[in-house]
Amino acid sequence: MFTAATLRTLLEPFGQLHSQTAVEWTDLNALPAAIADFYLHVGPLGKTYYEKVGPVGCTLTVGGNPVCIPPLSKLASLQAGYAWSESPEHALEDWDSNWLVIAEQGGDPFIYDKSTGHVLFAFHGAGKWEPTFFAKDLNTAIGALATVATSYCALDDDQFDDEALVETGYHSIRTDLATALGSIDEAQRMLDAWEFNQ
Repeated sequence: MFTAATLRTLLEPFGQLHSQTAVEWTDLNALPAAIADFYLHVGPLGKTYYEKVGPVGCTLTVGGNPVCIPPLSKLASLQAGYAWSESPEHALEDWDSNWLVIAEQGGDPFIYDKSTGHVLFAFHGAGKWEPTFFAKDLNTAIGALATVATSYCALDDDQFDDEALVETGYHSIRTDLATALGSIDEAQRMLDAWEFNQ
């Protein structure tokens, strides 16, 4: 189980953390309680490189495109291109109203389902959204992603062939994730749903 304290320890190497309250949420729809709690007690904020841009959130190094978790002030705008086009008033028909993008990897969204509390993962550019089940709740999803990033960054150079993971490197990451989750089968299922290193 990933507690707020555990998540803070895992995320700290990947960006500044700071408690953020629901006042930072700029959407008219209510902020789900699980997400409000996550930002209040974990608070991925990130560095501010340019004042006009503001904080960039946490960036998890996982090979290929990083997984980006925005600060709460940018979570609503992250929905652009997924839930809506020009503005929130222009909703896109193929996006479920219960879905909220909480992180993305090269445009591929990790989605919080407000109706179930589950986190889903989907690939963009497939013509229609067909997300797969990734994690039972928000903390498990973020904890798993951060565990993979931590394990990935700890690998020695001999665990890579060019920039790709070799089999032993992949197995090392899977083992670390299984330890965190308490199940090798669950670790494999999550990596498969994400199509990690495929």
